[in-house]
Amino acid sequence: MALNPTQLSSDLEDVFASLPASASDAADALALAYGTYAAGGQFGASMPNIPPANVDALAAALLAAIAVPAAGNPATIAASWAAGLTAFWLGVPVAGVPAGATVGCPGAASLVATLTAVFANVANTSASCAAGLSAALHGATITVTAAVAPPPGTVLPIA
Repeated sequence: MALNPTQLSSDLEDVFASLPASASDAADALALAYGTYAAGGQFGASMPNIPPANVDALAAALLAAIAVPAAGNPATIAASWAAGLTAFWLGVPVAGVPAGATVGCPGAASLVATLTAVFANVANTSASCAAGLSAALHGATITVTAAVAPPPGTVLPIA
């Protein structure tokens, strides 16, 4: 398996189109869509084993921006994705041979500018917003690396 940004886009579009009943439902559904996508990644032949707490951390970051939106400020939700992905990828166990743990998502920092532009486009449809969000999240996610062994000191990128 490998990361599938097309499926992520479809899953995000489903969330947007469903109009979740509450801010909490929206944050949970978005975090679950990303968590499902991320679980498909590989570090060589090894797979990330995403802890539920990491999905919850992403949902919490998103909820903070969704529940109390800054009036018309797309940068707020963009920053919540950046903070959420930073928390999501800290120390995710990588199972297989080689085994290890992720060392972070340096690309998360780029999400604020990229996603602010996506969310500021008031002409977006659920499909175009999902496609833009998916592309940005995928771009950030492919910067994730894992420290694995053997041999000691090996760092593998996610694919």
